[in-house]
Amino acid sequence: MPVPERRLERSRALVGERAVHLLRHGDTAIAMFTLTGRPPFSRALDVFPPARAPLYLQRLAVHPDRARRDATLGLRAVRRACETARAAGADALRAEANPDLRKSVELLTGLGFVAYGEVETEDWMRRVYLQRALDR
Repeated sequence: MPVPERRLERSRALVGERAVHLLRHGDTAIAMFTLTGRPPFSRALDVFPPARAPLYLQRLAVHPDRARRDATLGLRAVRRACETARAAGADALRAEANPDLRKSVELLTGLGFVAYGEVETEDWMRRVYLQRALDR
């Protein structure tokens, strides 16, 4: 499966904005996610239910060696993302996911994310859009 192209200048900007969050074990980064106030995709936002102050979860990743030893790592990263977004004043957390990565989508839906709209396909890339309400 092809991997989306990463743009180094965009990654640097996200780090500079303090949008990148790391989970660490000692000095080792074991998982990461990015939270932004703007969507990382170009799709119209009408697919989502209304939200006053949504944040966008992207670039969720876990260290592969650590993930093999700790099956809860992705779960902990998404929970931390929800806590961080709520603490920042967000009322919803939105995400875009590849529906073919079933375990990732199951992780998100298991933590209260709901898929909205149809699966969209553009070239080789397939996407589904999810949102979780962040109750206070």
